[in-house]
This record gives sequence, structure tokens and C-alpha cells, in this order.
Amino acid sequence: MLAPLSWLKEYVDITLTPKELGEKLTEVGLGCEKIIKTSDDIIFELEITPNRPDCLSIIGIAREIAAIENKKIKFPELKNFLKPIKSLPLIIKTDSSINPRFTGIIISGIKVKESPKWLKDRLVKMNQRSINNIVDITNYVMLELGNPIHAFDYDKIIDKTMTVSQAKGGEKFESVDDITYHLPKDAVIISDKEKIIDLCGIKGGKNSGTYEETINILIRVPVEISNLVRRTSQALGLRSDASSIFERGVNANGTIDTLKRTVDLVLELSGGEVASDLYDIKVQDFKPWKLKLRIDRLNQILGITIPTGKILKILESLNLSPVLTKRIIEATIPTYRNDLKIEEDLIEEVARIYGYNNFPKTLPNGIIPTNEIPYFKDYRADEKVKNILKADGFSEIYTYSLIGEKDLPKEINSQDLLRVDNPVSRDFEYLRPTLKINLLKAFSQNKSNFEKISLFEMGKIYYGKNLDEAKEIYFLSGITNSKNYFEVKGIIETIFENFGIKDNPTKYIEILDEGIFFELNYSEILKNVNFNKTFKPLPKYPPVLEDLSIITGEEIKTADLISEIKNQSSLIANVSLLDQFENSRTFHIIYQDKNKNLTGEEVAKIREKILHKLKEKFSAALKE
Repeated sequence: MLAPLSWLKEYVDITLTPKELGEKLTEVGLGCEKIIKTSDDIIFELEITPNRPDCLSIIGIAREIAAIENKKIKFPELKNFLKPIKSLPLIIKTDSSINPRFTGIIISGIKVKESPKWLKDRLVKMNQRSINNIVDITNYVMLELGNPIHAFDYDKIIDKTMTVSQAKGGEKFESVDDITYHLPKDAVIISDKEKIIDLCGIKGGKNSGTYEETINILIRVPVEISNLVRRTSQALGLRSDASSIFERGVNANGTIDTLKRTVDLVLELSGGEVASDLYDIKVQDFKPWKLKLRIDRLNQILGITIPTGKILKILESLNLSPVLTKRIIEATIPTYRNDLKIEEDLIEEVARIYGYNNFPKTLPNGIIPTNEIPYFKDYRADEKVKNILKADGFSEIYTYSLIGEKDLPKEINSQDLLRVDNPVSRDFEYLRPTLKINLLKAFSQNKSNFEKISLFEMGKIYYGKNLDEAKEIYFLSGITNSKNYFEVKGIIETIFENFGIKDNPTKYIEILDEGIFFELNYSEILKNVNFNKTFKPLPKYPPVLEDLSIITGEEIKTADLISEIKNQSSLIANVSLLDQFENSRTFHIIYQDKNKNLTGEEVAKIREKILHKLKEKFSAALKE
């Protein structure tokens, strides 16, 4: 949400500097991501959380600033509707279950033209494109007051009948920006006698938009059902400023004021006259509601004691009209604050305006739990694995669990995968069955920038065709073009060794055209992890080191030679391959006795035993 300082100052006196104001807005929950200086203004770029649709408007942000600065809000002047000189006919058929409120009015004799400079400048600062004075006014008032508005060309409404209904599914709809959509089932639409003229809460229709030839308009300020707008928006992959507001919950009691503001600007900037009575179709009144706040409960939840007078002052600054009776405050919640439903919501309001930075630093008290909670996860294993891979030159990546059908390799059929019913787009339609897909994609994207690439990911993969069969399993996968087969094998061996697991790492490695790839069932590994270590004191007596070069056939495995050497004496502490050339292999042997110094004669006897056994079993001989 962009908020120009010059526009905000029209509704509230601001004494804070732009930097201070940005910090304060962030502290109360409207994250100030950036402060942009232009030639004639300062614009705040705010990150509005989904629970605060009221702040998707200039007046909503001005209310927050008024609470911060303890000032009164100044509303734009709203004139009453003029009595129509003539009344143009219109039949409206609506259903409160899909359109809780239909507020509108007809204006005749307007002139559609270019907007004045001040209006275009305001829209540009809000990252909006100027269309014409009528469309610009509807966008301007929506940004100002937070209720979406739509203007129809009255003369294009066939038989002067508007019916609000739900799509059966598959109907064609051409929007004002010349894009044709096939509507999903249950999308809320408005039709005249022949055609669909509006996709409610999302986009207007091209066949009823306002253009240069438009003379008479119907201005509609509706209340839409949040989940119906969101489902349609997701199904079509179509979002608009209006749908963002309706999805979060619009101010149901703000339609009349919004309509008044729109009519005033239309009459001022395009001429014309009111040509109908006010249409305000609803089955219930949208009134403020009451919430009670126990002062003792507030102090208990926050862990500090805030003076009662301060609490009342904060609630008053938020336009919540608090009334104190004994130790209980009754607040009246305006309809634009749909996020305030329970006592804890009021406690949060007091806390954020009071200022989290004003809370004293304290240590938590109470009994430390000793039993593991059901969803406990020990992250020590994860950290150990990640540190091993990072130490070996791998970089960790995080990728989406959702993939598109075009990402699937030939051997995987999309029919065997879990699919999202309403995907955001076709690129995020299926739950991934392997980490390999995204690793290969990341590898490919980085090839143009890096010669050597080593990537790994630790995350879930998903099995099953439906929810009854669905399983999610943690996997650890990696890909590299900078390490050879034996280095990757060594890395996996190191992981197994640290986890106390005995397994053959070669079965987890796959050689690809792009590099060396490995994939481990991490969930299975965690079941067999053994972090118990046996402490062995450092030996008092020094070891004897010796290198033996053995000549043997190439078909003999090094691991078998090492195993046989170790088996010849308990005094052999360790054996490792030091070098290999053609048919010769050099082993580094460590002899050690924990009770005394070994003599040369004792080592010679063990060496003789080793050579005898290797000759007998492998036809091996000592290299001269």
C-alpha cells in the first residue's frame, strides 16, 4: 500500500518527521518497507497484513496516525444527495446470500473526459494509471475510503434490468481490459437481459464500461462475500485492488459515505445531475458491535500494569468509544474494524498503541517442561547434516513444494500425484514426489553464472493419489558438478558415521549428465540415529606408524584388504588407504597398545602375520 504524505495530511495533523512516522507505523503493525522521496512529496510504502483491510485506504492509515499522535481525524466533507429532477428507471434483482448490500445511484448528463491534473497526480503516486475522469474517480475514492466502486454505462444495460446471480460455469466474460475469461462455477456476476456485464468484486465488463460516448452512469458500491470473491479470483488467476479488499472483508457500513463522496466528485468533474433515488438493498443493518475488556485480564496477558486512564485514552484514539464500569471497559467497534472480534483483539490494540518497546525486559517464569510435546522435532540432526554439507562446499536451497506438470520427468505420471484443486497457477499444481525436480531446475538456472555448483535441499516429498493415501516424507538430496563420485560417497559416509548408521552409500548416488546426484530418505535415517557416544581416554603410550605397499589384483576390493589387515591383531588401531598406483596399494597402519610401549619385535610379528594372511587369501605380496 502506497500512502503519500501530502494526502495523509489532509485528514490528520502530523508532527512526526517522515523517518519517525515510518518507525511508528512499523511499530503498530503497518510495516513501513520504504520511504520514497519525490520532487513534491514523500510516499510511504507499507506492508498491510491480511487482517487489516481498513488500512488498504488513505483514511485507514490516517486513523492509525491519529491514534499514534493522539489527534482527531478530519473526514472529507460529504454532501447529502440532491433530490433528482428526473428519475431514470432501473430494476435490480439481487440475493443477499451472495450480495449482502447493493448501494447505488444513477447520474445523467455527464461528460467523460480527461481527469484534472491534481487527480492524475494523486493516482500516479499510488501507482495507478489514469483512464478517464469517471474511472479515475472510482479508483480515487476506493483508495481514499477503502470501499470499491464500479460505474456502469446506464444506457448499455439492456431492458434496464440488473440481476445478481452465480455463474453456472463456463460462461464467457470480456473484462474492461479486453481479456476474455471462462468463468468458474459460483462466480458472482451481474447480467442484464442478454449478457454478463460485471464480475462482481473483481472486474467490470467491457460491454458496460464508461467511455467517451457515455452520458448516463449507474454508480454501484457493493458489499461482497469474501470467500466467493477469493475462490473466483484464484480460479481465474485474476487479482485486482477491489478483490484484495473484498477478500479481506470490506466495511459494510461504508457504502453510503463512499457513494456520497463519489457522487460529489462526479458532479464536480464531469457535470450531470442525480437521476434516481438512492438504491440501498439489504436485509440487515450493518451496525457497530460491542466488546468487553477486563482491565485485570489485560494486565495479566500483557504482564505489565497499564494505568486505566491510559487504556481508555488509547481506545478513544482508535475511535472505539470506551465506557468504564468498575474494572470492565465496554468498547463499540466500528464496522471498518472487522478484525476486532474477541477480548484478546482489544488487548492487542492497547499493546501496539502503547508501544511494544515500552514493555520492560523480563525473563519468563514458571516450570520448564520436561516431557516432549507431540510435535517436537530435534533439530540437532538437521544442523549436523547441514554443517557437514556446507563444510564440503554445498549451498542449501529452499524450493516450493508445488510444481507444474511441465516440470515432471517422463517416468512420473501426473495421475499418480497429489493435485491442488484450486492452484494459484499451472506452475504450482502438484505436490512434488522428489526433490530432484527443483534441484535440477536450480542447477540449470545457476549454470550461466557459476562454473562449479554444489546444491542440497532438505524438505518434504509427497506420495499418494488422494488424501487417504497421502504421505509426507523428509528427504535429503543434493547435486554437484564440482565433486567426483568418490567425494560424494565420502560425504554420505561421513553423515552415516556421525549418525551411528551402517549402510552402503553407493545405492543413494545417481550419475547424471549434469553432475553427480544423491537422494536419502531422511525420515528413515532419523529413525535409526544414534547420537550416543562412548568416551575413550587419550592413550598414554605413543603409536607406531607404518606404511605397507601391497601388490594385488585389481579385482580385489580395498575395503576387503583393510578389513583383513585389521583382523590380524587387536593392537591395530586404524588402517587407511594412503596411495594407489596400478596394481600397488599403500596402506597406512597405526599400531598401539594402551598399556605399554610397543617394541619393534612386536610390530614385526604382527606385520609378518598380515603379509601371510594377505598372501594366503588374496595372493598379495609386499612391494619391494
